[in-house]
Amino acid sequence: MRYSLLLACVFSCFVFLTCAPKTAGVDQSRKTVTPPAVEEELVPLTDNGKVLQVQVKSENIRAKPNGTRLGQLKQGNQITVIKRVGNWIYFKNNKYTGAYIWAPSVGYTYENLYSPFFYYDTTRNQFYDVSYFQTIFSQKGQRRQDIQSAYELFFKDIGLGSHEAVILDVVVESQQVVEHGITLYVNQETDKIEKIRVDYYRPVDGYKTALKKSELPVKDPVEINNSHLIWPAGTLLPRLTVDLERKEWDSKQLSSIWYIQPVRN
Repeated sequence: MRYSLLLACVFSCFVFLTCAPKTAGVDQSRKTVTPPAVEEELVPLTDNGKVLQVQVKSENIRAKPNGTRLGQLKQGNQITVIKRVGNWIYFKNNKYTGAYIWAPSVGYTYENLYSPFFYYDTTRNQFYDVSYFQTIFSQKGQRRQDIQSAYELFFKDIGLGSHEAVILDVVVESQQVVEHGITLYVNQETDKIEKIRVDYYRPVDGYKTALKKSELPVKDPVEINNSHLIWPAGTLLPRLTVDLERKEWDSKQLSSIWYIQPVRN
């Protein structure tokens, strides 16, 4: 009887050990390790925490710069700045956890993003530093393809359209979504900006309209080809070449304006 009982106990222990969950004896050398999350590059949040008041009678609130209208705020309503994005302020208050308002309506100076004087420092006779644009747009910018000795730094969703009109969130042309923004061409060695392209939110009809939009004198282009209208340095601006890019070859509609600093010998 005792012998049978002993055999039963041994058999039960054997069954328990062979049927126990595998995790009870995990081989630590084969344990799956989850790689740590890659920390995202910090983006400057310009003017974060500033408390401001609406200074106009009423102003539209939008989901993004030039985007869908969410509602309105009235004069005296208070907001807390999350970040500045050019002529727009991303804010929060007791009604919105995150929305955009036109910056001049809460006390900021309007900046003409199509004007060369927004980009060019006339006291130093060169474009402003990259950090200036990163600060005013609260973006690091998307680094794109390298072109010879320079690279592209692209800023998007910065509000190049009118803040008053209800504008479509995206523009679709030939089945492609067109991204509108500002592209800086930065020298790899000096980290200085050599030229800038500013996309029109919507094509501009005629070079005279485009020049007025940029607060430039209206003069006939010096050079015209299938895709560009060009004013060399000294024509419209003392030290910058102005180049209007056509939307399509030989089109009167223009898609962007370039400001180019000629290479110094």
